[in-house]
Amino acid sequence: MGQIELNAREVMVSDGADEEQKRLKRQRLRSVAIALGLGFLVLLFYAATIVRMGN
Repeated sequence: MGQIELNAREVMVSDGADEEQKRLKRQRLRSVAIALGLGFLVLLFYAATIVRMGN
């Protein structure tokens, strides 16, 4: 019976670790999306500045 309890705890720990990995992956993807959006805005402002200076 002690073995069953140990296995139940291992499952709970692995589920927690799995949830943590999923959370970290979502956080990483969100960070990449924000970085890409920021990079796009930088390029847009840079292009707009070049166009305005050309006139």
